[in-house]
Amino acid sequence: MASKDRASVLQAKINQRMVSLNLPGIAKAPVLDKEGRTLDASGKAISVIKHEPTLKVNIRDSKRKNFKLEKPDDNLTVTNPYFDPRMRIKGAIRQPKAMKFNEAGKYIQLAQKQRAHSKLEELQKQIAATAKKTGISTVAKRVMLTDDNLSKEDPVPEIEWWDKFILVSENYSTSEIPISQQELQGSVATPKYREITHLIEHPLSKPPPGAAETAPPLSVVLTKKERRKLRTQRRLERQREEQEKIRLGLIPPPPPKVRIANLMRVLCSEAVQDPTKVEATVRAQAAERQKKHLKANAERQLTKEQRGAKKTAKLTEDTSQGVHIAVFRINNLSNPQHKYKVETNATQFLFTGLMLLAKDNNIVIIEGGPKGLRKFKRLMMVRMKWDEDVRNRKNQEDDKRPKNQCKLIWEGTRKTRYFSKFATKLITGDPSAAKEYLTKYNCQNFWDLAVCESIVSEEV
Repeated sequence: MASKDRASVLQAKINQRMVSLNLPGIAKAPVLDKEGRTLDASGKAISVIKHEPTLKVNIRDSKRKNFKLEKPDDNLTVTNPYFDPRMRIKGAIRQPKAMKFNEAGKYIQLAQKQRAHSKLEELQKQIAATAKKTGISTVAKRVMLTDDNLSKEDPVPEIEWWDKFILVSENYSTSEIPISQQELQGSVATPKYREITHLIEHPLSKPPPGAAETAPPLSVVLTKKERRKLRTQRRLERQREEQEKIRLGLIPPPPPKVRIANLMRVLCSEAVQDPTKVEATVRAQAAERQKKHLKANAERQLTKEQRGAKKTAKLTEDTSQGVHIAVFRINNLSNPQHKYKVETNATQFLFTGLMLLAKDNNIVIIEGGPKGLRKFKRLMMVRMKWDEDVRNRKNQEDDKRPKNQCKLIWEGTRKTRYFSKFATKLITGDPSAAKEYLTKYNCQNFWDLAVCESIVSEEV
């Protein structure tokens, strides 16, 4: 009996719980309040679980729909002292641009316009060339056409511009073109024509403003024999002018040029009367002439600074169009005489570059003009004897060493220089430090060329 009571009590609790849960066993009409919310049997509002998106695309879309920018209240400036009304509210997200399709035949019309424009330019060039040959530039300017004149047709005027200066009226209907002889002579007054008289105007002929000037004559290069001949002719001309002035009495005649050799011939009687005095006078005149000659030479002689500037100007070459570069590789550059010759010649030719000394791989980089570089190449490849040893070391190690030689591993041109002056760099230890040093000047590829050349020479 007790078990039956417990079962009935449990069944009653289950029924009560089911009623409170309001399970949809039987379809019932939903109960809504004034605000549109769903109510249960007890009259409480039921909270419906909203579906939240999980994909990022849907999340961004939902945020875009829920996010709204509202214009701030006008009274916000009073309540909030930090609000700046000059700041404008910008759109939160840029709207995607819609696709725009071109109309059919758009680019065909553009191509036709470009072809017409190119034909017009060719026509203008031909007209300008013809006008330049004939000398009528004003006619060429009138004939020149533009795109506007081709695209837009001007209406026919009532009267042409060249007839406005003759006819009084503004059209041809009230004017008669034929003019009688009396009207031309001015005996019969008529208001139809003006500025027409019996006089004939002959305008002055002027050269066209765009006419090319005559080309300057080319300078003629004379030979050495021709230059001597011209110098002799100028000297003779100056002597004739001086003789004419002396003959006319404008200048006094020069004193006779007496020497010891022509003493007796020039001063016959005076030399016999007092030969000691005459000889002293002649020697004094010769010394004066010698002094004057040396003074003139000293005045023409250049100073030390002028000589240096002249030599520098002679060796300086124009490298604005490009710098000529040559790279040499020498097996052994331990000889101080060789190093001195390379450095001295590079400095004298005003070259820039680098002499890099490393173990079994020495390179010389030269930058300069073409003329000086040709001479330096001859110095490195022909004139210098790389096998010579000033110290005269004759041991077994020197005999086993390979033949010392210089090779040109690269030659070309570059717009700018790698170096600002010529310098010497000694690399001790790891040869890779040489490549790192050249990397500072952005010319490490020269070291790679030298290494490849050394490998090839060892195999040979």
